Amino acid sequence: MPTRSHQMIVGLIGRKMREKGYTIVAFDGNEYLFDGQKLNIPITIKRHRPDIVGLKFDTREICVGEAKTRGDLFSKRTKEQLLDYSTTKSFSSGKNIEIIVGIHKSAEEELITILKRLSLYGKDSISYIWLPEELVDNGRKN
Repeated sequence: MPTRSHQMIVGLIGRKMREKGYTIVAFDGNEYLFDGQKLNIPITIKRHRPDIVGLKFDTREICVGEAKTRGDLFSKRTKEQLLDYSTTKSFSSGKNIEIIVGIHKSAEEELITILKRLSLYGKDSISYIWLPEELVDNGRKN
């Protein structure tokens, strides 16, 4: 079951997607509700299912979001997810799907390190957003 802080990060990713013009179309959460909308669970992309998916209906662009805790960042699964999503193109638009990674602020350096190791740092299709530590489980780090 996702932790409270994981769900908060997914919420921030969803807000960022909306700011970029995406409509949230799938969400993998505790109740399958996102901002009051009942949504389907995201489909698997290559080997993994993202936490949240957005779509720009007019251009057919796709955005996926992944919430990560500090302990997740260097896992085999996270590396696979980032590589799988970063090499996936939308069938409709032909563009790489956009990826938004959500983290705790304290894990920013670790995320940058993993993105550099995977040769993904600085790519236009990958961005990240962070959750302030003050909002993370009463100051405990995850």
